[in-house]
Amino acid sequence: MKISSDSGEGWQTLLASVYVDPRDLKPSSPLRALAAAYLQDLADKGRGERTIPKYAAYLYDFCSFLERGDKAPRISDVDIRSLKAYGSHLTRRQARGGLAKGKRSISAATKNLHLIALRGLLKFGALLDLPVPGREKVELAKAAQPSPDARHLAEERVKRLVDACDTATDDGVRARALIQFMLATGCRVSEVIGLDRRQLELSREARTPADGIRVVDEVTVLGKGNRHRRAYLSPPAREWLQRYLALRTDKDAALFVTRKKNADGSYRMTVWTAEKIVRDAAKRAGLSEDVSPHWLRHAAITLWAAASLPSAQRLAGHRQIATTQRYLGTSDAELKAFYKKHVG
Repeated sequence: MKISSDSGEGWQTLLASVYVDPRDLKPSSPLRALAAAYLQDLADKGRGERTIPKYAAYLYDFCSFLERGDKAPRISDVDIRSLKAYGSHLTRRQARGGLAKGKRSISAATKNLHLIALRGLLKFGALLDLPVPGREKVELAKAAQPSPDARHLAEERVKRLVDACDTATDDGVRARALIQFMLATGCRVSEVIGLDRRQLELSREARTPADGIRVVDEVTVLGKGNRHRRAYLSPPAREWLQRYLALRTDKDAALFVTRKKNADGSYRMTVWTAEKIVRDAAKRAGLSEDVSPHWLRHAAITLWAAASLPSAQRLAGHRQIATTQRYLGTSDAELKAFYKKHVG
């Protein structure tokens, strides 16, 4: 789980809190107690294991903002003025990680992640009849929707990207397998690194070790909200996965691994490593785009959406078709060809 560096490590105290009985909460109760109870409620409702730590980080940040000296904030301290002050504080906050570290303020989209968690907390407090402002009092920032054209799937660019992997090395084979898998399935990077080898279905034709490793063309992935869906593999994705698995001599359960051991004793690839592999390949390919694992997902969904929006929605694991519609787009080259044909 990657948590923003803006949050520090204190958010873990909210997750480690002892059980908070909502019946014990009063206006004078600590605000962190309400936050802990809300996180418990999210867990009870089956929210994803990646979502709850993020909410804990955002809510801990809000509680810390309301602190005055050594005085911990109480539920009664949350009013409209404090909500406005926190929103303004987020607008002016400098990015503390990534390429934008210290160079600009956090984006409107990042600000909204904090505010959406805060909205959920206020809604939960209102359901408990606690004197907190309504969730509608938290106004989200206007975040510009990214143009689908910026990540439109161009066959020539994709070929350059995959060809940039040095498949004469084990790491190059792993990179090729990872990129081909993402292009084929459109999976989120967290979904990919969360996969285990056992989740790949082996072909019944591979009856003996001499037959090698044969992977069938589909796999079940666990997406947002603990929802399962089927993802399908293209022939290149199957081929490079098989090559990568044939090189593996370790016993680690993860589908994609690294040489560095994690805190839990596994060698499972991290989000950061997957991002680095993709960016390094893009750099070698000479691509000017900001190519990331999400670029690969965006590119895949854009291709599907052009053919069938309902199918693209299911393949992408989107709850709302409006989310998938954002991926409809046309490349600059296609726009130019259209213009010359019908206008120029």
